[in-house]
Amino acid sequence: MRLYDINLRKRHCKAGHSDYFSYLIIEVNCQVCSGAFQYESCSTNNKCGCFQVASDNGRGVCAFLRLNCSQLSGCETEKNICQKLDHICVYHPHCYHSPVCYPLAIARNFCPVTANSSSILSTDNDICGKVTWSPNGTTVAGGNGQGSELNQLNYPFGLFIDNNQTIYIADSRNNRIVQWFVNQTSGQIIAGNGKPGNDSNQLNNPQDIFIDNNGTIYITDTMNGRIQMWFKGDLNGTTIVENIDPIGIIVDTEVSIYVTDWLKGQLTKWFMNGTVQEIIVSNLTFPYMVFLDKNQSIYISDTANSTIIKVDYQTKNVSIVAGGSSGGDLNQLSWPEGVFVDDFGTVYVADTRNHRIMQWTHEATYGNVIAGGKGPGSASDQLYYPSDLSFDFEGNLYVVDNGNHRVQKFIINKNSC
Repeated sequence: MRLYDINLRKRHCKAGHSDYFSYLIIEVNCQVCSGAFQYESCSTNNKCGCFQVASDNGRGVCAFLRLNCSQLSGCETEKNICQKLDHICVYHPHCYHSPVCYPLAIARNFCPVTANSSSILSTDNDICGKVTWSPNGTTVAGGNGQGSELNQLNYPFGLFIDNNQTIYIADSRNNRIVQWFVNQTSGQIIAGNGKPGNDSNQLNNPQDIFIDNNGTIYITDTMNGRIQMWFKGDLNGTTIVENIDPIGIIVDTEVSIYVTDWLKGQLTKWFMNGTVQEIIVSNLTFPYMVFLDKNQSIYISDTANSTIIKVDYQTKNVSIVAGGSSGGDLNQLSWPEGVFVDDFGTVYVADTRNHRIMQWTHEATYGNVIAGGKGPGSASDQLYYPSDLSFDFEGNLYVVDNGNHRVQKFIINKNSC
């Protein structure tokens, strides 16, 4: 049994990629209108009103009143749920007598949240434990061979997906951060100039990124031994942490920065001024990626030990939640890098040297292969040293297929429930 040095004192709010995994226990960034009448005013936009939620007496969601009725479909009548992701079952008698599925993206875009109001609403549109993804991925970034053109990637590593399904990639060997909009065949450079260096407009082998709600980019500029912060649209970054060997990064809502230091074998929390707030856990062996779940528990890929560890927020205990020994069996991992955790505590792992993505349900002793796992290769059902993964708001899986210089998207199949 490995011993871990642990120091975790302060509480922190939910942050990170988990904010976009909203389809499991959907947290809707729309205004909740409790105790309001049907269609009662609820937003600074007077074209919005309160729609009563079919499965929750007394609560509603603030939504756009002028959406064409033809854009709405009926709910499943027995349970008043919606099969379409990012939809909620509401009453809308101006259109239909029975409940309908309302697209929450419309509510978010047209109905601003008013001050002192709730903006979290749990819907019934969750995903069962038997959900699957298409075994064949589609290339959504790169895939045109190794290179530095805007339609190419060069050993991409870290990944971030925003709520518009825009993909942000640490294009490591091209020394740049690129963004790819939906259905685009080429990306745009948003940080770095493509040449390795340590000037303020340069990066050197960046490994991971985090983007906050203001569009500010936090980058592990690995070979320069620093953390860079780039404001949206800027041509130059600012160094906020130095003298570190960083790989993975995440930022919480208090703007504390969590970074894995792969040579020191630790996860450190930093203030924005570059001073150490605390060492969360040490005695790791080449820690790579980090994830912060909705309960502020921290997950780290302890790569050389072929494990994913969890630092529990409440108890401060360190436990192994996936892997434990190196190998290709379902109870093993081999050099795991990317990690993601959903609201049910299911752990998703980029099992790098096994060329597969693994799913470990809460307290499971073995995992399931959900993508790849058919040996190294470049076919649509294969991966070649996957390094990171994430999900969009619909539940589709995105994988950084590092050795194939591409990002693959695997479509969710909710009908498997």
